[in-house]
Amino acid sequence: MNTHVMALAVNTFRETVRDRIFYLVAVFGLVMLASTAVLSPLAIGAQGKIMTDVGLAAMSIFGLLVVVFVGSGMVRKEMDKGTILTILSKPVGRREYLLGKFLGLNLTLVTMLAIMGALFLLMLLIAPGAFSFRFISAFYLTFLELTLINAAAVLFSTCVSPILAAVATLGVFVMGHLSESIRDFGLLQGSPLQQKTSEVVYYLIPNLEVFNVRGAVVHGDPVSGAHLLLATLYAAAFSGLLLILAGAVFARKEFR
Repeated sequence: MNTHVMALAVNTFRETVRDRIFYLVAVFGLVMLASTAVLSPLAIGAQGKIMTDVGLAAMSIFGLLVVVFVGSGMVRKEMDKGTILTILSKPVGRREYLLGKFLGLNLTLVTMLAIMGALFLLMLLIAPGAFSFRFISAFYLTFLELTLINAAAVLFSTCVSPILAAVATLGVFVMGHLSESIRDFGLLQGSPLQQKTSEVVYYLIPNLEVFNVRGAVVHGDPVSGAHLLLATLYAAAFSGLLLILAGAVFARKEFR
């Protein structure tokens, strides 16, 4: 990989780790995971399921908050400071710059999920739960989902303000989990326009339910290798498309 991209990724990772929001979200995530061990005795016989459900949900939610609050303002922050002009004056292309930012935040997400995952597995040893490789599958799919959301945040950060980028990123997350419901609701309507509109929305918005295996993991159902492969290809294709669009927008952007 390009050394300039790697340097930008590492620098973005260091900046994000120093960001107070990252620490706040990480602490809240760890507290949420720890609370499951405290609350689980209230449900006799279902402690392991409660820990798994709440723990996996917490990883997804707090990872999302990192992407929303950090990713949506990464580009704008350097534009406001003027440091982006210094970076781009070097032999660094605009698309390389965005890719470095994207990979840097992904590195932060990997680190965060690894810490939270380790704590989650540790609590399974303390509480009445058992380790299973399907937990690793759930961690991996959560990372893929956050990677796709990260790519969306990068796209929005190149064309709107940080607040609008954060709202749009959250909108993609919410609609991504409701895309199938939106399509099904539209197909039930009598109007052909409504049906066509719902189908267009379904294909334009990433279907994030592809990465949601929490129900299966909680009930002990296996996650197939075929599903992991298809989810990986889906996340890579959609993330790549969003980054290409971000690069096209950013290439035409004028800096003052």
